[in-house]
Amino acid sequence: MDSHLIDSTIFGHQWATSESRAIFSEKSRVARWLEVVIELAQAQAECGIIPGDSAEKISQLRTVALPIEEIAERTRQTSHSTLGMIQVLRDLLPGTSAEHIYYGATVQDITDTSQVLELRAVGALVWRDLWMLEDGLLELAVRHRLTPMAGRTHGQPGAPISFGFKVASWADEVGRHLQRLSEGRNRWLVGQLGGAVGTLAFFGDRALDLRAAFCRRLSLGEPNIAWLSARDRVAEFSHLIAMCVSSLARIANEVYALQRREIGELAEKARASTVGSITMPHKRNPEVSEQIVTLARLVRAQASVLTDTLVHEHERDGRNWKTEWVAFPELCHFALAASSMARELVSGLEVDPTAMSRNLGFGASSEHLLSAMSARLGKHRAQGLLQDAYREAREDGRPLRAVLQGIATQAELAELSDVDLGASGAMVDRVVDTAVRRRASETGQWL
Repeated sequence: MDSHLIDSTIFGHQWATSESRAIFSEKSRVARWLEVVIELAQAQAECGIIPGDSAEKISQLRTVALPIEEIAERTRQTSHSTLGMIQVLRDLLPGTSAEHIYYGATVQDITDTSQVLELRAVGALVWRDLWMLEDGLLELAVRHRLTPMAGRTHGQPGAPISFGFKVASWADEVGRHLQRLSEGRNRWLVGQLGGAVGTLAFFGDRALDLRAAFCRRLSLGEPNIAWLSARDRVAEFSHLIAMCVSSLARIANEVYALQRREIGELAEKARASTVGSITMPHKRNPEVSEQIVTLARLVRAQASVLTDTLVHEHERDGRNWKTEWVAFPELCHFALAASSMARELVSGLEVDPTAMSRNLGFGASSEHLLSAMSARLGKHRAQGLLQDAYREAREDGRPLRAVLQGIATQAELAELSDVDLGASGAMVDRVVDTAVRRRASETGQWL
């Protein structure tokens, strides 16, 4: 039972959450299938397809503890995805009620609709985590709106930015994901009722009324057409989740890099019991950050697998939706683990403004100085002179100011002491204002 790291007693906390396990456990899966079967029966009774008494008897199965092992044994015997459960349920029903369970339905009606219910549960948790994460990032951006640090390009220190500017970029990206989750919700949360090949011929002229009632009872949208072979909804949601988690990995990757002791600008919050290395006692490893990056890789991999399911053959192709049964839960476990860790990372993030200031280095004012000299000499001439001067100071070990004496005016040399954050603060303000306005029309609840 614990052969997968998701279910590992020792390592499971790094690959899943208690909430993700509650959604995808065997018991929950069977209970979800049963709920779909019950609501189908209720909708059929509502439309006059089966007797109301049968629907009521079927509904009473909610109170029965289903025998998972017996369902498993019958599934192996029948080699059918849901018939084992249906046989067990039929044995639990009196009289003709047993003939009315799973009436006119097929595997995908039950499992696809159940998967949409899983998607809804996962989407709600991702929304909650991103909503809370954005709130923490916005607060951090405001607090460090003008805290100077080195902006870095190609892995090297460049011109100054504020730490709030960096964080606001993270927050802005998370905010766009919240918008995407909001925009896609009605597109993804639709039920499936297609019957044998999607036409619902079994139900005659009551087919579409039944489908509408079925979806309404499950609080799902009704599709225009059966989507037995159209898997774009699952793939789209999965790729958005992959984007969300990759954005979390961008944040984590920055913390991972900036926690290096030779940089020391950020650090994960560490408990006293945390051990970085059993052979190097001085170490304080960015465990959470590296795990988020690892999880993001796995989420992207599963999202890619789920894209493959778009290539379907004819009106039903078990090779594809059975692939989803494996890839989709794994993607969701990893994603929810990552979003939970990201909240923990940001809420406990340690920021060292002193280290940030120290790491600005002697090139911190180069762009500012270039701007000042460009007004007098022209941009390209000033850039060439300054590049030579900085190289000379670096290679000869001479003070930069002394090297610049012959090419810069005293007013221009005064720019060396300035740390120009450009429009960092103004951009932070814009991000925060935009987020505050958007969040005023939202809540922490996806649905």
